[in-house]
Amino acid sequence: MDVLDPTACAVLAEGRQLHVGVLTPTGPHVTPELYTHDRRHIWFLTAADTLKSRSLRTDPRVAAVVRAGSRALLLAGEVTAYDVGDPRGLVRRSRDAMTALAALTSFTARNASDLAAFARDLATGKLPPKIPPRRVLMRLRPARSLLLDGTALLSTAGDWPGRVTVPDEAPPLLGDLDCVVGVECAGAMAVLPGRATRELDEATVPAVAVQLAGLPVDTELGGSLVVDAYNAPGPAAKSGALLRGKLTFSLSGSVCRLAMRADRETTWNGVDTHTTAAS
Repeated sequence: MDVLDPTACAVLAEGRQLHVGVLTPTGPHVTPELYTHDRRHIWFLTAADTLKSRSLRTDPRVAAVVRAGSRALLLAGEVTAYDVGDPRGLVRRSRDAMTALAALTSFTARNASDLAAFARDLATGKLPPKIPPRRVLMRLRPARSLLLDGTALLSTAGDWPGRVTVPDEAPPLLGDLDCVVGVECAGAMAVLPGRATRELDEATVPAVAVQLAGLPVDTELGGSLVVDAYNAPGPAAKSGALLRGKLTFSLSGSVCRLAMRADRETTWNGVDTHTTAAS
């Protein structure tokens, strides 16, 4: 089923990063990826040895969000992996070879500045002098999509589990930093755009997205919150934080407030990454 209309494709064309959420044994895990799209699918590359890749080998379901200005495109579906480390899987998907090759070509052209910055960072010693990990090409086929402008619902496609009952108004999200929230409920997950406090213990997200995703309020759920600064092309310019633990939504008109109780925190500054117990 095609759920990417021309407006959704315009957001994909303008956006820079796709925040991809997967379910792991320790809860939802959300991280940003460079991507490309072909009007039916979204394609991204991820390292084969990451938690994301390992999780997707057993559960291909993902949720994702792309932001472009005030607009946000929420997606949910399943991914197919094209991994040279899995020859049998590649043989089974041999009929997709030309499509996957076209996606790689599109990915390279779309993200040329980031790929060039990666080579520059490696040459100037900003990255460790080691062989980069094998990359896996992932194809996301969206089963449903939701398009927002701020907190206003513009359109939906596919079957969403919930329904909207909040007022038809669009107040701004409150907070200091753009963030992305991943939340697990009933064995599935959603990824939502939001604004977080600088302490990353509270955030606001669009109530229409919470309701359409079928997420309960005033109930503690497994979740994560990520902030990621795209300061410039290349991995050495990136910085951010991922908090994982428990979160609770509370409804306030067309905005949902979120309280985060983190137990683990991963921070990165360039390629320097640390995970510790949350303070």
